Amino acid sequence: MILCEIQRSISALSKFDLVVNHFSTALDNGLEERPLIEFDRSSYPGFEAHLFTIADAAQWMPELNSEENVVLFGPESMSNQYESWMRLLDFVNEVMNSLDDYRQELKHGIIPTTHWIYNENRWYRKNWEGPNHRFKPVNEFLYSVDESIQAHIKSLNALGFPTTQSCSGLKKDHPNRDPYLPYVMFDERAYPRSSAHLFTLADMTGWIPSYGPHNFDIEFRLHDSEDAERFWDRLVMNARRLAELLQDYRVSRKTEFLEQLI
Repeated sequence: MILCEIQRSISALSKFDLVVNHFSTALDNGLEERPLIEFDRSSYPGFEAHLFTIADAAQWMPELNSEENVVLFGPESMSNQYESWMRLLDFVNEVMNSLDDYRQELKHGIIPTTHWIYNENRWYRKNWEGPNHRFKPVNEFLYSVDESIQAHIKSLNALGFPTTQSCSGLKKDHPNRDPYLPYVMFDERAYPRSSAHLFTLADMTGWIPSYGPHNFDIEFRLHDSEDAERFWDRLVMNARRLAELLQDYRVSRKTEFLEQLI
């Protein structure tokens, strides 16, 4: 009964345009085998960042294999594998439902030009592993942020998505000149794999993500300023929910870092 429930749930993932190659529940052989599920690279463009984010939220281990398929491995120490599967599948459904608009745009031919997974593995991204980095408290730079989005920037930083630069894109903040298009840059060194989470956040909210010019930032932009205020509100709303989903992952990575210092 339990096995059939998991199998039905996995079969239903096709509604999210996810192609499952194979999976192992690890329910019928004790703890000898680790649960896993492999998603084919032919799934929709940009799916890798979304699955890595889901895996992190569910405390599964994501990997890109030699065929460039995404494999999610269940926790080794999980005594209740059924509970682990339900946790993963619940997160898949929640995040994928939030990405419905993104997938609809793909079906209309709006394909992202920057893919997280292929840029993430390039050699210069190792700069992330450089000297210890100090994040500026938001109050140190909030004075330089456009007034219309100061509350948004403050919230994003408080939610664990530290920003470095931004522009509201709103004429009322720049009465003497044409404003830049709306954008915000995030410092991806907040914690390991935050870049995948940021790409997912952008896709959930209709912003366009790309790698910034400094080798450690992720940039969100909009095509135009139309309805920019709604996009800023939506960004904070989804950031709040994503931060909740990633809370356990963030705590565990922080704990690992502190243990390495002892």
